[in-house]
Amino acid sequence: MRSRRSITVSISTMALVVALSPLSPASADLAPPPFEPLPHFPGEVSQEAKAAADKLSELVDASPDRYTGVSITGPNTVSVSLPAGSDFEQRSDAVRSGARAAAGTAVSVQVKQSGLSLADVRRTKEEVVQLFRSGTYKGKVLGVGVDSVKGAVIAYATADSDAARIELKERFGDSLVFRQQDEVPHVFGRSQDSAPHYGGSGIRLWNPPHTGTPPGGVCSTGFSVRKDGIEHMLTAAHCFPAQTVYPRAWASSYTSATPPAVGYYHGAMVTSTYGGTLDAPQDGTQDVYGDFALLQGSGGGYEPRVYNCAKNANPCSALTVGAANYGTPQNGTQVCTSGLTTGQTCRQFVTDNEYATTFENGIFATNLAYINSDQNGDGTYDCAGPDGGDSGGAVYSGTGDGKVMAQGIITGGTDCSAVYTKLSGMRAWNSSFSVLTD
Repeated sequence: MRSRRSITVSISTMALVVALSPLSPASADLAPPPFEPLPHFPGEVSQEAKAAADKLSELVDASPDRYTGVSITGPNTVSVSLPAGSDFEQRSDAVRSGARAAAGTAVSVQVKQSGLSLADVRRTKEEVVQLFRSGTYKGKVLGVGVDSVKGAVIAYATADSDAARIELKERFGDSLVFRQQDEVPHVFGRSQDSAPHYGGSGIRLWNPPHTGTPPGGVCSTGFSVRKDGIEHMLTAAHCFPAQTVYPRAWASSYTSATPPAVGYYHGAMVTSTYGGTLDAPQDGTQDVYGDFALLQGSGGGYEPRVYNCAKNANPCSALTVGAANYGTPQNGTQVCTSGLTTGQTCRQFVTDNEYATTFENGIFATNLAYINSDQNGDGTYDCAGPDGGDSGGAVYSGTGDGKVMAQGIITGGTDCSAVYTKLSGMRAWNSSFSVLTD
């Protein structure tokens, strides 16, 4: 069954609840704080810049009270933000030394002063998240994230959120900035994938008897993974909540109540961070670890490959998974997504690496990254990215050797942006979790 595939080695350009009084009428006399623009898209980034950014991220992660964050700002440029302090120059020298150790003189490192340290930003973010989850600004603030350059929390607010923005700014001051988001994120779902199974393929949800039209709909697969020594396929938890009556995944092209050949069976859900059912999802552990589920039981197994063709292409080419990022991606990281509905879509950039939101299904999730598209290639905004049916699909970046680095799986988004669940939450959930690589 594998003859239809051709494997290529190239990648396209690529909650304490706080209750407050209703919004104060006095705030109406104040000018609302403006929305911040999206960060600059860095374009095609060199492998040396990626290596320097990774090394500097290790420095920030090791001392979050002394540093703020790392962003990739150009093809050969990395920016590191530090809070003020008497040892600012000493910390700046440590940044430059770290960059030289990783990439020599090929990368320009910009050191910038930020407002808060990463540790302080995360503490402030938890305060804002508690307000967000309590419903204090329901319908006005749709998500919460982190600006690792400014050293501030980001509140994603609607265009008509003037009073909410004024009140939040009065409370948090310069430790909070705003980006505009006017649509509640939706949770999102290649069609004839046969064993051994690849990431980026389409799956249709069935009940165990495989009867009738499957109301579970379609989703996508992410990466072949291993937990406690057993191989699984990674996908989205909102596709397979813990009490679902549609726990089985078959290749999405097949809609008949008569099952196709067993090679098209992707396995059944054995782990999910969502509770409840498809029609009535409930809180599980997605507010700690993110939106993911594991499939197990395909007789033909799973392989470290991800489809990279356009949507509806058959046969479909694939890429080899050579590495995985279990940390936090730097803002400015370019990623591709691969799922049933949109195929491979590249030129998407991480613009918030610590995003959290409540989706349209009412479930709050964290451990997310926010990505925006630059399909035009000139820094102008475009609406091209994952869509319905892509949920669970693979998110990855290039490694420079024709393989890809797994970053996470597609969770959802709006018409003009997307969010994905990072691998860091999966590794925190179970230390034995790893993506299969070749």
